[in-house]
Amino acid sequence: VIVRAQTEACPRSRSELSPRESHAIARACSGALAQQPPALGQALRSYFLTRALAANCCVDAHASRGDGARPLYWSQGVNARREASISMATDNKYDRQLRLWGAAGQKALAEAHVLLLGAGPAGTETLKNLVLPGVGRFTVVDDATVSEADAGNNFFVRGEDVGRPRAAATAELLEELNPDARGAHRVAAPAELLATEPGFVDAFTLVVAAQLDPETLQTLGELCWAANVPLIAVRAYGMLGAVRLQVRCLEIVESKPDNVVWDLRLREPFPELERAADALDLDALDDHAHAHAPWILLLAKAAKAWRAAHGGASPSTKAEKDEFRQAVAAGARQLASNVPELNFEEAEREAYRAWADPRELPYEAQEAFDASAASAVANRRGSDASAAAEPPAPSTTTLALRAVAAFRAANGGLPPLCGSVPDMHADTKSFVALQQIYAERARLDLGAVAVHFDALVRAARGSAPTADDGKLLELVCKHVRDVRRVATRSLADELAAPDLGEAAMTLFEVDDESLKPQAPVCWYAALRAADRFFVKRGRWPGVVDAELEADTAAVADELRAFVSEAGAADAFGDALSEKHAAEIARFGAAELHAVAAVVGGVASQEAVKVIAKQYTPVNHTYLFNGIAATGAVFEV
Repeated sequence: VIVRAQTEACPRSRSELSPRESHAIARACSGALAQQPPALGQALRSYFLTRALAANCCVDAHASRGDGARPLYWSQGVNARREASISMATDNKYDRQLRLWGAAGQKALAEAHVLLLGAGPAGTETLKNLVLPGVGRFTVVDDATVSEADAGNNFFVRGEDVGRPRAAATAELLEELNPDARGAHRVAAPAELLATEPGFVDAFTLVVAAQLDPETLQTLGELCWAANVPLIAVRAYGMLGAVRLQVRCLEIVESKPDNVVWDLRLREPFPELERAADALDLDALDDHAHAHAPWILLLAKAAKAWRAAHGGASPSTKAEKDEFRQAVAAGARQLASNVPELNFEEAEREAYRAWADPRELPYEAQEAFDASAASAVANRRGSDASAAAEPPAPSTTTLALRAVAAFRAANGGLPPLCGSVPDMHADTKSFVALQQIYAERARLDLGAVAVHFDALVRAARGSAPTADDGKLLELVCKHVRDVRRVATRSLADELAAPDLGEAAMTLFEVDDESLKPQAPVCWYAALRAADRFFVKRGRWPGVVDAELEADTAAVADELRAFVSEAGAADAFGDALSEKHAAEIARFGAAELHAVAAVVGGVASQEAVKVIAKQYTPVNHTYLFNGIAATGAVFEV
């Protein structure tokens, strides 16, 4: 039926169809299906969708019966992906995010257990954005009962929940978002829970603290620091939002930097690469093969010739590097078609790789290796609890990094080869052969590293590495230049000795003096003044209308004292004023849902980075200024 309708509408090949002719075929197919019995029309639809997808077209998602109730139509382009996915896309609902963090990241999410302390809007928005992508378990701790105010600013309570425990109400609705997530709740005040059960946080992958008072947050920070449990503190305060990450030691293998650093070993080629370059006889190649020889082999061949003529040295001065580039470009032929040889243009552009030292790692990666080599991770001390914290046991990632370091020591500083090569202008056979050369060398290097890794794991744990350990080692070797170590300041350090002056130096980057008061660092200082007010008075400024004027003056005093004690008065200059104190008091610690949504989005993004150990999380405070719609990250 479909083929006959297509043929009658337009007898030409599908690849030759114009958009207008495609729509003509769609109308013909719609009419053909409408004339069939409903059961047959339904059976034919699956075939029709398949043909539509192959033609990069789509069928209206609602025209599913084929009985004439709605017309069928095709449309070109983006809609094809949306509609054809109804029957043709993967059944995995996490398909899109798997493209970001892969199966390993998704597995880490599924195995994670997240603790939320405080079930207000900022906390539930953060947790919502973790439940949806598939966090395995979560626990909500809160002692409040749902009020009418909650029903007005928290999407995860209902009107009928007023009077119920807020922890129970929010956990139920959050669990409904994803059947893969298992939720639990506990009706308890976070401060009392931490005082009576200090080891409660130890069992969690990540702790999210929402709207906690300063003293409770400091206690939580100490406990999480001692247990090496990552902590994200979220806060929505009027038109201001803040996200504070505390991680004592987080090792990230897949940091996914914007600029990929390819390890091609052109300066010090391994034997297999050198043999492949020697076997490439450019003079004997015809024009087509000459124009499709991989540029890596072109550079390897040119680099070897240069070293032979210069006593084994690679180009070092600017003049030598320019001469090398010119020599590479001179190897291109003038083709009869007058089309330039793109592979030689690529080789000239990538010529710097011929003298790049493969021993040198990006400084962030080298920092991670240096930290793994230390016998213990140094503690940052700012309070009794963090000073008493024992160094964490070496993780599998740490042992893998130490194994790579042992390999480098045994191989003149060279790291294991990652085994990947960039895309390039080359024929398929040559490119695949080149990929295999690099992949085989990477496999051999991985085997050598595995010997060191096995010994280190047995010494640390008394048992052989598991299959998962082996997969992690392979990942470390593949991303040896991308590893990162994140270690933020503890909350205790920040409270004891805030590095406010350094953060305030960003004000000098603002040319317009009128914009400086809205800089996020100014509002960070204002929020710290509000915290000092709370610690002394047991309430937030502005919550009592009759005290608004007095509270404003008190916050202004706290703001001046805080900036002065931090030694940052000169750095702030006139950027801070009593207007900041007035706004803090006017906010009255109100938790606006719009601000909470922004905070929840930012916090959950950082949480995924921490759980999946991919990408690089912020270090360490993000502050959102909803008044001016600006935000900034700084370390205090």
